Amino acid sequence: MMAIVTKVAKEQGYEPDCWFSPNSTKNIGRPYPFMIFKNMEELKVSSVQNVIKVGDTISDILEGKNAGVLTVGIIEGSSEMALTEEEYITLSDEERRREIEKITKRYKEAGADFVIMNMKELVNLVDFVNGYDN
Repeated sequence: MMAIVTKVAKEQGYEPDCWFSPNSTKNIGRPYPFMIFKNMEELKVSSVQNVIKVGDTISDILEGKNAGVLTVGIIEGSSEMALTEEEYITLSDEERRREIEKITKRYKEAGADFVIMNMKELVNLVDFVNGYDN
């Protein structure tokens, strides 16, 4: 599956420095933290304090918390929300607000440190966490 995903991602301009699936960790995947630790090892990251796990499922949030890293839930386009882009766009403002609140609550209950609407917000969150003032 990852061969297909990484190929399509690369065609769209995204190629991570490394990635690991449960196959790389003796088939022990989320919510266990081992894929995060493998990435840290490969990238030579010395501390979990230097890692942010961004995810779109409760398993992602639990993986981040189990690894002891800063953990962020993402709302728009998330598996947790389970809506297509078209379905999301056609929601009324009230329906959208309720969906966002529901997903935010789930992430927070799972232990998310932060919840962001989309990846565009990640840069500002990283700046905030690092103490930068935009």
